[in-house]
Amino acid sequence: MHSWLYRMLRPAPFLRRCACALGAAVLLLAAGGAMAQPALERASEALVKAAFLHKFASFVEWPPGQFEKADSPLKIGILGNDAIWQDLSELAKDRDRDGRPVVVTRLKDGDPLTGYHILYIKTTAARMTELLQQVPEGVLTIADSDGAHPLGSVISFFVETGNVRFGISVDSATRQKLRLSPRLLAVARNVQGSLPAAERLAYLRRVPQF
Repeated sequence: MHSWLYRMLRPAPFLRRCACALGAAVLLLAAGGAMAQPALERASEALVKAAFLHKFASFVEWPPGQFEKADSPLKIGILGNDAIWQDLSELAKDRDRDGRPVVVTRLKDGDPLTGYHILYIKTTAARMTELLQQVPEGVLTIADSDGAHPLGSVISFFVETGNVRFGISVDSATRQKLRLSPRLLAVARNVQGSLPAAERLAYLRRVPQF
């Protein structure tokens, strides 16, 4: 069992749900980016997505200067989905990410989109485009969309035939000056843009090592 998953197995009901979500996340990644319906029934869609938001950071390399120190907090902003904000806030309590404490902020429409390392956004397609244009460089953007991958977003969540999936735009990651791990690319449902040789090989082989 993964050590990070083992630490989640505690008596509190929410923590048991967290363990289920994180365990489901491992299965999703191992299965190539699809979460089967039975797993969604055990852990809510919001909690599964929150688990991914917490874990994605381990597979992203930010540009120099995004963190002041090795133990500076990882700052995640959540806009448009209170359920994910609540679940991720609970999930982040006493649970760091690669030695960094995780700070989760609930954003309202109109709040500045600066000062974050990860931004999750759920809104209309038209508003999504407008908001993504306001995000500065060096931010991992994650859009929640029922349609096509929103232009400008690095990662997008979507539900397809009862399964939670995610797609990746390599071009958006490049514009944001982010380097994504080949292991993350290998388990995405789809990858848009031009891949460097190593990342392309990992994606084609589809052998995740999360």
